[in-house]
Formats: sequence, structure tokens, C-alpha cells
Amino acid sequence: MIKDSKLLIKLFKMRLVNKMNSKTTYAVVDIETTGTDIAADNRAIQFSCCLVSNNQITETYVVDINPQCVVPNRIVQLTGLTNERLQHAKTFDQLAAKLYALLSGTVFVAHNVNFDFPFLNAEFQRVGYPELQIEAIDTVTLSQILLPTLSSYRLQDLSTYFNIRHDHPHTADSDALATAKLLIILLGQIKELPAITLRQIVTINPPLPQDTLKVFLEANEANQKAVHQQSLPEYLEFVSGLVLRRRPNIEPVPEQPKTLAQYPKTKKAKAKILPKQLESRLEQNKMMNLIYRNYADPKAHPAKIMVVEAPTGIGKSLGYCLPFAYLATAKKPVVISTATTYLQFQLQNQTIPMLNEELPFKINSVILKGTRHYIDLDKFRNLLFVPDNSHQTPFIKAQILVWLTKTTTGDLDELHLNVEQTPFVWKIQHTGVNWLDPNEPFYQDDFLRYNLKRAETADFIIVNHSYLIRNWQQFKKTTPKPYLLIDETQQFAETAIKNNQVKLNPLSLITSINKILANLNQSHEANIREIVANNAILSNLADQLETRLNAAKALTHALISALFDQLIKGKKLHQNAAFFERLIPINEMKKVTRANSKLIQQLRSVNDQTDRLLVKLNQEIDHNADSFINQDFLGIYTFFENNHDFNDQLRQLLEMVDTDDQSIEQHVTWITINHAKDVNSLTINQGILKPKDYLNAYIYSAFEPATFTGATIFSSKRSQFIYDLLGIDRQEAIVKRLKSDFNPSEQARLYLVTSQADPKFATNSDAYLQRVAENIEAIYEKGPRQTLVLFNSLNAIERTYRLMQESGFTATHFVLAQGVHGTATKISKQFIHHEPAILLGANTFWQGVDFPHHLLENLIIAQLPFDTPVDPYNHALYSIERSKNKNPFYSLTLPKATLRLRQGMGRLLRTKDDYGTVFVLDPRLLTKQYGKTILANLRNDIPVVKGEINECLEDMVKFFESKT
Repeated sequence: MIKDSKLLIKLFKMRLVNKMNSKTTYAVVDIETTGTDIAADNRAIQFSCCLVSNNQITETYVVDINPQCVVPNRIVQLTGLTNERLQHAKTFDQLAAKLYALLSGTVFVAHNVNFDFPFLNAEFQRVGYPELQIEAIDTVTLSQILLPTLSSYRLQDLSTYFNIRHDHPHTADSDALATAKLLIILLGQIKELPAITLRQIVTINPPLPQDTLKVFLEANEANQKAVHQQSLPEYLEFVSGLVLRRRPNIEPVPEQPKTLAQYPKTKKAKAKILPKQLESRLEQNKMMNLIYRNYADPKAHPAKIMVVEAPTGIGKSLGYCLPFAYLATAKKPVVISTATTYLQFQLQNQTIPMLNEELPFKINSVILKGTRHYIDLDKFRNLLFVPDNSHQTPFIKAQILVWLTKTTTGDLDELHLNVEQTPFVWKIQHTGVNWLDPNEPFYQDDFLRYNLKRAETADFIIVNHSYLIRNWQQFKKTTPKPYLLIDETQQFAETAIKNNQVKLNPLSLITSINKILANLNQSHEANIREIVANNAILSNLADQLETRLNAAKALTHALISALFDQLIKGKKLHQNAAFFERLIPINEMKKVTRANSKLIQQLRSVNDQTDRLLVKLNQEIDHNADSFINQDFLGIYTFFENNHDFNDQLRQLLEMVDTDDQSIEQHVTWITINHAKDVNSLTINQGILKPKDYLNAYIYSAFEPATFTGATIFSSKRSQFIYDLLGIDRQEAIVKRLKSDFNPSEQARLYLVTSQADPKFATNSDAYLQRVAENIEAIYEKGPRQTLVLFNSLNAIERTYRLMQESGFTATHFVLAQGVHGTATKISKQFIHHEPAILLGANTFWQGVDFPHHLLENLIIAQLPFDTPVDPYNHALYSIERSKNKNPFYSLTLPKATLRLRQGMGRLLRTKDDYGTVFVLDPRLLTKQYGKTILANLRNDIPVVKGEINECLEDMVKFFESKT
């Protein structure tokens, strides 16, 4: 405690109000603590500080601190600071005077300053010191603004990005030194920002922790005082108020003389043109030659559909990119369809650039995505200085301003924003080239137009499955037909089914119309009538639009009433827990569409008229943009947003009810309604009944015979399942299953956990989920490792998490549960950034995630991934199988579950260096006859251990000990 009151006052006043310049001393601090909650009486256990002045580290200081309490095991594991070591250290009150003097008169810096600064001040106050009265800035938010395209802002990941040596994360001295080096880099980047961009960031005033914004303020002030104003570098341009990255002009690509570049058929020939760091792989070489030979000489050998199962690790991306590089041209491109936007990015920014360094010609490639992935520059510029109710918006605007000086694609995915939680992003998303006006300021610089133009001259057009399924017509026009490569095949048919599944409550259509009418007439900030009052043309268009919307509303009401009478009244409904449902027979659906044909055609006519009016309204607003203030555009864009929502829902309704007999036969339709049979609760659902017919009729017909590839495609050697799902003639296709070059017998163990026979066993029972929770805890306690637990439903996840919560396990261990703690994307990021941790997941976690190396070492299968047979969609599929005298469990359910289990187990070993264990807790693999079938078809070379949980745990410990 400080007993000298004069010293206390002197220390309290030691605040230097300096500007942050070359003379400023930054105290870059990191502290390790017993826990993150200040209110929970946690304590500092290590303090480290690097003093930075004039862009150089001038002094470093680190000291252990005795917390005078027991340090939790997870903190010991994280930091390496043991209780024995800390017992010999000084306590905080013994160190306080030195630390206070060290920090006084500096600018405090930390990576997450809102933790370190308040925590340290709380420690000072606890021992009788006043709070530090110094400025404090945060390197996390500085990094987020200046480096907006990074996917992670962990200190460890930023250190890797900037090649900063950071040997011991989660130790204060290493963290502080890395943060100090990061700070120097970030301060330099602020000085490099265009003066216009910097001024705009300051104007929108993003909410930054502590005094972080002052870094931007003072850089902007320095720019204003500079005698010579900074000019833009050549790679940037100023366009209508925004600084943008210049993009190269798109020139017609001359036909490349690839005939002179002979395809390297042998392994030796390939080694000469592939990057030296890549090892030659036998199975990859086979894949390359298979693809090239299939298409190289169409006159002598007409191309066939090809299915190549290429296990993880053989390098399938390179395996198909190399042969197609020698086959594809701008006149006959290859369309590569992947499962995710991340895989698109990986191809464009890793695989293709690597090939372009070595090949005797260049591959010209482009990524295409749906319109809403791209930024609308006009919208962003108009809304830049318009405030809204979201605290996040100014921060996101600052990120976008910096991003526009870097991006050449305008793809909002580069920012890794959660659009659902960021309403502003909805307002600046593109709505399609049809809505562009050639007279608007950014027409020539529009990113969507630019990318579509690039696609016209590209050898490789990289899309995702959803884009291909929704935009196949775009490739139908291409002559000659393009090549088609489907990567991650196992997800392609499911994506086709999902993209053609519609769930619509017609009442929500009425709600959408009412929102638009409110935009037009009600007295609030988005009142379109007031905004356009001084323009006769716009006012007239608004009148016409209101008339059409009221007509659409009346017609929709009439159609809802008719559907209710025809599909619900007097019909036998199946009762579920929360609602009634009914599967509509195909012949009945045909009668319903015919009976309502007049209503439907009137509704389609009104929809077409509304679309045309909206385009005219948009163009007229663009022509008169100068007559609106920025606040007006917020109302205008909200109005158009609501219109697009209405159009999407109306289009969905018309696609379900305005269709021909052939389309009806390809779909399954069912309705749900609440137990009160309230017409307003009526929901119409529809899905593809025969995906193979749909894929053949629309997708495949636009291309050369396709090549399908993926790590797990087949459920077994003899199963017809995947061929039927994809619409492939097995006898006409080239089928190849390549071998993995992993060594599973050394890399992993598979534990089949036995349990006492339970005649009433059910994977969703309370008793079983209690056992699952206990087993997860037991597995993790034996050695805390990154653990992924796969379930078959979000309901089972929530119940299991609650059981772990009740046992007290979640209070001392980091457990993430999908649906409880957020979306799959959100908790995946948290899982990566918290080690060790447990993640309870379903759905996409079976096949859509990649946690290599130490990011996943324990995989637990809590429930086998069977589809629910009571789902109306599955019920319809099963009926078709029965009509063919097949058992749907063996023809559909079992192969699909086997395939998903293979995909789930594939999450564990992603590279040759990975190792880990798989626990299957679901006893049906051992107790049911079909369990033997699943095990036989896993293509599993991982050693299998069967036994009770304790026996499996003993073996697991030995396995991991052998890897250390």
C-alpha cells in the first residue's frame, strides 16, 4: 500500500498529454491472469512490457507475480506458469510502485486493451493506487480496420501474417514483444492510408476501445498540416468520393498456343513443371492422366462422365487443375464448382498462382458468385455518412473504406462479416446488373460487371454449387460447350436438393407488401412519398406501384383462401407435436394448379408489372441522385430492400403453384398448419422428388460430360445410391477410386464403445444422452485436446450441453454447442481460437469443416447420421422406392448414413502429419446387423478397438503417449 499521500498525488497527476508522434513512448503490455473475469476476484500472474519510441523497441521488462491463490489447471496448461514457480515470485503490492512508475507518462497499448488495461487498473486500486490516467490504444481493432480481409486477429495469427517471431503464445513476454512489433507495423500502415480515406474514417467516427481513434485523428491532423499534400499512388484512383484499387483493363485474350505446350504424361515430365516443393504423388498422377485422356481427343475417344474418388491428402485440386490447364481456353473454359466459397478462394489464390509460376502459358481465372456477394459502390457512397441504429456500422464502414483500397473483386466475403448480424451490409449488397444504370457514377467501376466481363475471357470459371444450380442458364449459351468439374461431389446433389426446396408462409407475403406500403405512405424516415414529392415522374411511378401492390395483396389473399379450401378443409392431416402436416399427392397438385390458373396468371402479371415499375423507379432515382440528401438514400434503400424481399417470396410462391405437369411430377409438395387450423399459419413446402432428372435436364446438358471428384463419394463398392442421386449411368461412366497415401494405422485409433444392452435404446432418450455427456467428459479429462462431437440433431446437442452444464463441467472447461452459442461459422472460429476446447456440432460439421493438425485430435460420434423417416420429403422418397419393390432403408437411408459417417470421420486426418482418435458412442454399429454393413463399407484402415469406455480410454492414453 502507498502510505505517502504526496507520492500518491504526484503519481495521480503524472499524465502527459502528448500527441502520439515519434516522441511518444508506447508501453506495450501483456498480462497473464488466473481468469478473465475481473469481478470474480481473479489475479495477475505475469506482467510484461515493451517500451516503443520512434518506431523502435527501447526497453523490455517481464516479471512473474504471486497471485496468492491457486492457479487453475487450464491456465497452467495455457501459460506454463505453475503454482510452484509463482510461489517464489513477488506479490502485486510488492511490484505496484515499479509498474506504476514504468507506465506513467506513456501511451498504454495491448492486444485487447479493454481487458488488460481495466484488469491492471483493478489490481492497482486493490493495493491502494489510483487508476492510471494515461491514454490507451488497442492493436486488435487497429488490425481489424487496417487489415480487414484477415480471417483471424489472434496475436499468434497476426504474427504469422507479418512474419513476427512469436515463439511462446500465452506467455506475457512473448506476447508483449510480438504486440510491440505489430504496433510499429500498424502505425506505419496508418501513415500509408490515402488522405481521403483517412479523413473519411475520422468523419464516420468508429467506436474504438479507449483512445484508439486518436491514432487516426492525429494522423489526419498531420496530413492537413502537411505543406505538400499526399498524392494517390498509381495503383489507386479517386472515383466519385471513394478511393478504389485500380483494376487491369479486360482485353480480349488471344487464343493461347497450347498445342505447342505438350501435356506432361509421365511422372518425370510433370516433376519438371510442378513447383519444386511439391512431392510427386502416384495417385495424383493417375488422376491427372485420367482427366486429360478423357477430353483430349474427342474425335477418337468421345468424353464420358467421370467419377474420381480422391482421398484427402493426394492433392486433388492440383490433380484436376493441371490437366484442365492444358484443355481449357477462353472459348471453351472449364467451370469448376466447389462446395464452399473458401474452396473457391483456395483455388484462385493458391493452386492456380502456383501453376502459373511454372506452366509455359498462363491460366486466366475468375471467381463468380451470386449478386449479393458484391458491394454496390453507389449505395455505399450514399450511405457512408448516414448514421443508423447499429453500434457496429461505423466500424464496418471504416473497414470497407480501407478494403476498397485493396480489393479488385468487390467480393464482400473477403471481409468475413457475419451478414445476419450486420444489417448495414444488406443495404450495400448488389442486386444485379439489370438494376444498374449506365449513367450512374460507378457504372464503369462496378465490381459485378467487371467480374462477369472477366468470365468472358477466362480459362477457368470458379463457382460454388449454389451458383451453378441457380445460374446454369448462363453457361447454356456458351459454344462450344464448356467443361465441368464438380469438386466435393458428395455435397453437390444435396445442394441441388436444398436450393430447390421452398418453404413459404403466404401470410409473410402479405406482411412484405404491407411493409412496402408503409414505406410509401406512413410518416417515418423511410417515407418514399415525401422523398419524391418534388418530382412528378417519381410520384407517378409511386402511385402506379401502390396500385399494383394492392392488387397483389388482394390476389394473394384470394389464392391463400383457395389453397386452404382445396388442401386443408375436409382432409385427413398427420398430427405432429407442434403442427398438422399433409403430403399432397401429385395428381391432386395438378388439379389444384389448374383450378387456380386464372388467379395465378393474374398474380404473375402483377408481379411482372411491379418488376418493371421498380426498375423504372430505380433508374429515375439514379438520374436525380443529386436532388436527394444522404439521409434520403437510407429510406430509398430500405424501400428497395423490402421490395426485393417481396419479389423473392412471390417468385417462390409462383414457382410452386404456376407450373406444368412434368415439373409437378419432379417435385414433392406438403403443407403444414397449426393445431387451430388457422389459415394464417398455412405453410407450403416443396422439394425435388427426382434430383437426377432435374440435374440431367438442366445442369449437365449445358456442358461436356462432367468430371466428379471428392474425398468421399461412394457408400460402398456395389451401392447404386450415389449414381441415382447424381443421375449418372453407372455403365457409361468412368469410375476410379484412388488410394490414400496416409498411414491410418499409425495416425489414428477407432474406438467402438460397448455398453449394456438396452431394449428401449434410442439415441434421443434422456438416458442415452446422459451417457454421452459422461463419456465426453471422461474422454476429455484423460487429456484435454481439441475435441469435436458430432450429433444428428440440434435438439440432442442442446440437451447434452445442459447435462454437461448441470454436472459443473462447463464451468471449468470451454464447451461450444451449435445452436446454443451461435451458428456453425461463429463457433468454428471460437473453437479454433480457444485451445483446448470441445465443440458439439451437427449438420455441416459432418462434412463442411477443416480443422487440421492440433486443431482437432479427438473426434466423437455421438449419434449415427441417419435421416428421420417421418420427414415428409423423405416419406415421399421412400414411397418411390417401395413402388420399385425396394426397401428404402437399404437403398436410401443406410448408404446415405454410411457416406455421412465416412465424411464425419474424414474430419480427423487432414494431412500426413495429423493424428488422433475417433470414438463411436452409438452402440448400433455393434448391436445391429446393419452396423456390420456400415463398418465393412467405411474403407477404414484405422485400427479398431472395441470395449467399455474405461478400456478405450486406457488405450487412448497409450496412443497419445506414443506420439509425444
